[in-house]
Amino acid sequence: MSISRSFFLRRLILFLMISTFTGSVCFGFDIKKLLFEYLVKPNAPIIEVSWRDLVQYDYHRKIIPPRLQSIEGKLIRVPGYVVPLLGDFGGDFETLDEFLLVPVYGMCIHVPPPPPNQVIYVKMNEPVEVEKLFDAVWVTGQLQIDVSELPNTENLNYAPEGGFFLTGIEVEVYERDVSN
Repeated sequence: MSISRSFFLRRLILFLMISTFTGSVCFGFDIKKLLFEYLVKPNAPIIEVSWRDLVQYDYHRKIIPPRLQSIEGKLIRVPGYVVPLLGDFGGDFETLDEFLLVPVYGMCIHVPPPPPNQVIYVKMNEPVEVEKLFDAVWVTGQLQIDVSELPNTENLNYAPEGGFFLTGIEVEVYERDVSN
């Protein structure tokens, strides 16, 4: 069975199963969420990317090195610190829709701003809760490089022209693997 046919069949099964459930919670389980996780969540491998890779992008001359060319449009996982742009910033949790991801805590709140190869503009598919906004996080999503115009940057002091854009699907607390 080809990938596109399998992809189509999985979506069809998902649609039919979700449409048969009148309520989405059964015995404490969110059926729709479980079906989404099983049938829709990407099966493609997630590539871990470091800031050492990202800073190789020459934004002045628009030269994208081969390593970055190979991951553009794919699912990546990159660590960093959140600089909130859009969301609900009240209570114990911060609910974020859009944010900047930077490699060092405190970047983007100073002048001059960091260069475009040290900032990732992240727009989440769905808002996410971040418990401690000042802790390091892993962000997973689909990467775009050399984005000439990023959305919703008119209120920023600068717009990272020619930088990175990530369509985010997950944010998790950063935990370093100390076993190596």
